[in-house]
Amino acid sequence: MRDFQRCQPAATGPACPEKGPALQLTLHHLELIRAAQQALHRATDQTSSTAERGAALTDWQTAAERLAVALIARLESIEETYP
Repeated sequence: MRDFQRCQPAATGPACPEKGPALQLTLHHLELIRAAQQALHRATDQTSSTAERGAALTDWQTAAERLAVALIARLESIEETYP
């Protein structure tokens, strides 16, 4: 059976079989996303020094970890509301 034939039954099903609660990002989440994006931009800027890129990489990791923690907390609160 070719890949196309195997995927065909899935393609004919409804696009959203069951809708659950939506994850709504707060201003805090958006600020964390922006901080991570800016730090990643600085970390990959080839015109910066190695030290600047290293510091920016640390900033990016910190921002990404904070974002992950905030999103997990949000998802856990949704799970509690909609078991």
